[in-house]
Amino acid sequence: MKGRILLVDDNVNLTTLLGKALTKCGYEAHAENDSTLAVNRVRELRPDLIVLDVMMPVMDGGDVLAELRRDFQLRDIPVIMLTALAQEAGSLARIGGGNCPVIGKPVELGVLVNEIERGLGRAAA
Repeated sequence: MKGRILLVDDNVNLTTLLGKALTKCGYEAHAENDSTLAVNRVRELRPDLIVLDVMMPVMDGGDVLAELRRDFQLRDIPVIMLTALAQEAGSLARIGGGNCPVIGKPVELGVLVNEIERGLGRAAA
């Protein structure tokens, strides 16, 4: 296994598709489709990296990221943000204390895998 990845996005179809693709690439992929449960899922799962959507109902990605960064045990988990609005994602990532990489939607698997490998601290194979 290359690493445990948590996909946080309210779009079930996207997390299912990305989860299957990442599993085929050798990752252990998990999904959370409710942003209000995301931080608890991170505590439970302890992923090596989080892929986090920006625009979600109730808590957006910036809110989730800010909560993760306030938690001493979770603050160092790498986060990649996904959005259709890359400019907004960069602002939210900075507000959340992140400086996270941002990937636009629709997601290209190769780009995502490269960012995951960078986030995990190794070059993509």
